[in-house]
Amino acid sequence: MSERPLARLQAWYATLEPREQRVLRIAAPVLLALIAIAIVWQLHAVVHRVERRVATKRADLAYIQSVLPELRGVPMPQDGGQSLVVIVDRTTRDAGLAANLRGAEPSGMAGVRVRLDGAAFESLVQWLVRVQREHGLTVQAATLEKTDAPGRVNANITFVRS
Repeated sequence: MSERPLARLQAWYATLEPREQRVLRIAAPVLLALIAIAIVWQLHAVVHRVERRVATKRADLAYIQSVLPELRGVPMPQDGGQSLVVIVDRTTRDAGLAANLRGAEPSGMAGVRVRLDGAAFESLVQWLVRVQREHGLTVQAATLEKTDAPGRVNANITFVRS
């Protein structure tokens, strides 16, 4: 079965003029070499991108490991056993985000899911740091979406006690 296509190719080649056969003998290897070079070039580009990603991930890991001792030294919060919903309500008011708070509901045994609409990004970041430092809440998941207003975001954040 494999001889039939090869026999057809040989028959077709035999019908070509000698000049066409010479061109084909020269062009075919050149074309194959160009294809091989293109494949190697693409593989090199992919490897280079992956190497850059790995280097970035290593730098991120090194940074996290360098600040980990400092984060472990942060004292545990003393919030008097308040519920997470109460903590979120009080701290958003203190941070000037109460008008943006659309909901805070328990999530699991030790978590709370918070929704903020049109919150000032800078205030939101400061609030997140404060909640972590003062109350030991860690962001488990967060989704931020930009709004049409500059510097404002919609946020869905899930906190857990650390």
